[in-house]
Amino acid sequence: MNSSMILHTVLGLLLLAIPAGALYLLDRQSLRSFSVAVTRAVVQLLVLCLVVWALIKVNSPWLLLAWLLVMATLSGWIVLKRCRQSDHKLMIPVVTGLFLGTLLVGLWLLAVVLPVRAFDARWFVPVTALLLGHSTTMMIRGLNTYVTALQADEQQYEFLRGNGLSHLKALLPFMRRSLLAVISPTTANLSVLGLTSMPLLLIGILLGGFSPINAFVLMLHMTVGAVAASILSLVVTLFITDLYKA
Repeated sequence: MNSSMILHTVLGLLLLAIPAGALYLLDRQSLRSFSVAVTRAVVQLLVLCLVVWALIKVNSPWLLLAWLLVMATLSGWIVLKRCRQSDHKLMIPVVTGLFLGTLLVGLWLLAVVLPVRAFDARWFVPVTALLLGHSTTMMIRGLNTYVTALQADEQQYEFLRGNGLSHLKALLPFMRRSLLAVISPTTANLSVLGLTSMPLLLIGILLGGFSPINAFVLMLHMTVGAVAASILSLVVTLFITDLYKA
């Protein structure tokens, strides 16, 4: 980092004076929490950038897979925490679902759809990170719905089993609720993606040197891939969870 970049970074951070000044005038009690949150975000972003720099520098497929596994593990911990699940047996199914769902869809996008070098760190890291982030958010909804419904309506499961249905067919109503918990918000959000999160992705792609039409195609691929990865991750997680409890 040269002196010019440091200067421009400082000038960019000066924009924080606007929200900080507003909080100082209107709600000074929130100013400290705002400062802590900003500092934490800057440190996390710096650490992430250093990790990505190392991944790109080494550019090893095994290191990329190890990175994805670590990120899936951290995401799995977040999922269980948000779902308020103390059963650590769910950790392996959730991590496996997130890892496989992200990896399989990511490799399909990178090697078949785009196509580029699948294990090129400059492509692998951002693509899998986006897929994993969306899958984690949807996993929280889907898994929480599945576990809650199964605990609340256990009698329905026993009733279906008592009427001769197999274990899998008795679980279908609960799996359906879990799937709808993922599909419904995804369907609702697709109509507003062009006004919310997608412009940020578009800006990043354009800054990367893509033409507008290529940026549109890449955004389309990533949107479809994020939906597919979230569904695949949830299905794998529920399947392995059922095997663990069987």
